[in-house]
Amino acid sequence: MPFVQRVVEPKYLSRTSLWDEEGKPLVTDDELEAVTNNTLSNALRQLASLVLVANDIFTELGNQLKLINKRSDGLRAKIEAVEGKVAAYDPKKVTVHHRQD
Repeated sequence: MPFVQRVVEPKYLSRTSLWDEEGKPLVTDDELEAVTNNTLSNALRQLASLVLVANDIFTELGNQLKLINKRSDGLRAKIEAVEGKVAAYDPKKVTVHHRQD
């Protein structure tokens, strides 16, 4: 089971009060427009936050892929070295020792 590295949760977009603590209205006209503007700005904030998380994910993924590429290059070099030794190997030149019991 993978470990949770990032938690992305939606927040309420329109949870705002149009009145202050004393009960006085903060907006005197165009209440619907005020709510709409608040909702849209909160949606933009959430999208910006999501972009930052996505950027972090892709940056980490890129770093992991670079590491895998580096390890693959090392393995490729080792395989080529073994291939060179196998190609240069002549089994006729190897002496076979007989065991005498």
